[in-house]
Amino acid sequence: MKKLTAELIVISLVTVLLLVSINEYAGPPEIPEIERTEQVMGTYATITIIDGNTTRANIAMDAAFDEITRIEALMSLYNESSEVSSLNRAGTNWTTLSRDTIYVLKKADYYSEISNGSFDITCNPLLNLWMVKVKKENRMPTPEEIEDARELVGYEHLIIDEDRSEARFDEEGMSITPGGIAKGYAVDCACEKLTEAGIKHALVNIGGDMRAVGDKSGVPWEVALQNPRNKSEYITIIKLDNESVTTSGDYERYFFEEGKRVHHIIDPKTGYSADECISVTVITKNCVDADALSTAVLVMGPERGKALLDELGVGGIIISADKRIIKF
Repeated sequence: MKKLTAELIVISLVTVLLLVSINEYAGPPEIPEIERTEQVMGTYATITIIDGNTTRANIAMDAAFDEITRIEALMSLYNESSEVSSLNRAGTNWTTLSRDTIYVLKKADYYSEISNGSFDITCNPLLNLWMVKVKKENRMPTPEEIEDARELVGYEHLIIDEDRSEARFDEEGMSITPGGIAKGYAVDCACEKLTEAGIKHALVNIGGDMRAVGDKSGVPWEVALQNPRNKSEYITIIKLDNESVTTSGDYERYFFEEGKRVHHIIDPKTGYSADECISVTVITKNCVDADALSTAVLVMGPERGKALLDELGVGGIIISADKRIIKF
């Protein structure tokens, strides 16, 4: 019991806020390090490149940011001309989509299936209820409002025709939100552009979704997990070499209503914010997978979530609502 108490004291100081790269450990001084930050996808993206050819590095940097901007234009929920917005407006009518959007929809469908619906990009009606209506009206939703929104959620009702590159809903009023997967995909696309340009050492970070291209000139890239209750504190260091890492938590978009924390990761089965985990950090090769899995596991909870990640052979850190740390 004393051991458990001591662990809880430590854990209370180590709640994950987000992932931040550690830049004070630069590569060898003779190899230039180029870094740029831009505002994209509703957050900030930072790309760091270590390359002896600064001309090549800057050309690659431009290509990577152009790629992120392209993905944002396709998948932004807030851009009326995006493919996601077109799909949401079209309802049960078929919408022609790009290869990129179809790929992300298929990935989302896969993670919905293996998580038994805990990851579900069709939860946009619930997200709108909580993060727009409830926040604006400053009141908790009624059970009827929650049930009405839940009836418009269900990944199995998003029909994807990969051969024709089209998608539609089979129920009117449904809509998707790609927020739990699109950033990860954009990170992957940016890394592909860097690799195509001949870059061997780089780190792409979009709002805490990160992927490393190679190592950091002979040593791993170091990424810190930050304490959400005290941003000056770091929990642990994750080392990346050709890997990706993301963290999902109850602190990214949240507010308090009637003393209850309301955040943007909704459990589709209950209609309420997921409440079994404070945060989930996942490490995979591709960032799109880490992005979706961290969200899915946050909704599934520590036990079921860890079981899924164990089955997939994926490592990471779960911090449960009762402040247990589960490393695997």
